[in-house]
Amino acid sequence: MSTPLTQIRLLESLQNGAIPVILGDYVQLPFGEHVDWKRAVVFLHKARVTELHFLLRTFTDNDVISMRHQGRLIWERYLSSVQSSIDTLLATVRTRLQLPALPALQEPSPSVFNTTFVPLKLEALLPDIDPDERMGPTEPPYPSPTFRRNFSSMLVNTYETWNRWIDPFHSYPYTPFDPILPSDAKFLGSGVGFRPIGQGAGGSGKEFTEALGGNVPREQFTIVMLTYERESILINSLQRLYGVPFLNKVVVIWNGLRPPSEDLRWPDIGVPIHVVSSKKNSLNNRFLPYDAIETEAVLSLDDDAHLRHDEIMFGFRVWREARDRVVGFPGRFHAWDIRNSGWNYNSNYTCELSMVLTGAAFFHKYYSYLYTYSMPQAIRDKVDEYMNCEDIAMNFLVSHITRKPPLKVTSRWTFRCPGCPVALSEDDTHFQERHKCINFFAHVYGYVPLLNTQFRVDSVLFKTRLPHGKQKCFKFI
Repeated sequence: MSTPLTQIRLLESLQNGAIPVILGDYVQLPFGEHVDWKRAVVFLHKARVTELHFLLRTFTDNDVISMRHQGRLIWERYLSSVQSSIDTLLATVRTRLQLPALPALQEPSPSVFNTTFVPLKLEALLPDIDPDERMGPTEPPYPSPTFRRNFSSMLVNTYETWNRWIDPFHSYPYTPFDPILPSDAKFLGSGVGFRPIGQGAGGSGKEFTEALGGNVPREQFTIVMLTYERESILINSLQRLYGVPFLNKVVVIWNGLRPPSEDLRWPDIGVPIHVVSSKKNSLNNRFLPYDAIETEAVLSLDDDAHLRHDEIMFGFRVWREARDRVVGFPGRFHAWDIRNSGWNYNSNYTCELSMVLTGAAFFHKYYSYLYTYSMPQAIRDKVDEYMNCEDIAMNFLVSHITRKPPLKVTSRWTFRCPGCPVALSEDDTHFQERHKCINFFAHVYGYVPLLNTQFRVDSVLFKTRLPHGKQKCFKFI
């Protein structure tokens, strides 16, 4: 049994980040068939009402935050509007009938060139790498397999879909939460696509670079590069990508209003370069789920970010072991402003960070769908208003979903781009806007989902003294 007043008070509590306390075991809450309300609501039998004060005092801060977080997610996805309630009702019926949800929409990737135009080619520069250090094999483009678990996941992960991922509305080509096979699967019949190091014997140096190893089958990554009317800088950055192993393609998002110059020469880097014509100049375009992106792994790069090949490869290997997190290079953190009682964005060198800039970071394409279709529209609007903060928004989103901080790899903290004009990020207005973004995003979410971390990731044999004739995993990482 339930009443309109009960439902109203429930929605008000969840919307404001509070934990509802319900006396009695007869109250039926919305969508209770699949939503585990015990993760967000305190239920107590009426006979124990005299104990209520003492029981509530036993909840630790960790329990309170966890339940508030879960309640906020339930309200956002299932109850925040008439449309979300209708969608949830349809998802309930669909789950009963064991029907997979419709595929999530992908963003079309129209080329900036017309069908008859043939871009001029430029001979690529040889990569600036140590001749004695081989990064890995070059291979033809290999897209990640899609929709392998659209039916089995609905059966096996019904509880997680409704109560952990909070998204029974769409089927995704892949997610960062897919189960991982045990190590012996690579050698006992389930090893299709696995590339163990040294064919399973392990190793470093040559054996390490020839295979991805790890716990998941072989795969590649896509580089997504946002640019705006900086043709020479863009071409220079593209040239540096020649010969990067395991690279599927480069997707250049052309944010400029004018098309590229007809006499602009595009480098041949061994993989396709797809230049997407954007509908408008928006930093949110960086995270659109373009259909041209055919891999789970996405490396988001600024057009003036210069990463060495070994840095890219190490970041990719680390991401493969932490697929649900943002893995990247420049670290930043949010700091409490004691004087003004608000949050500040901080780029100083520190022993603690909570964000990784997406000007050079790996993330799962799954988060592109969430950023575009699930994240509150007010956040994307604020990004467009300031032409800033899209990286902060992505860090907020991933930490909100996973309750984990990002991972920083290597010692790199900033980028040096010789010959580049002064970047917007060096303007004081840029930092003031980022202060405002953090506080605004926190208001939208109802809390600050960013979490701190105090370590960075280096390769296993980094700074290890090896016997003569033995090689490390990477020479400088």
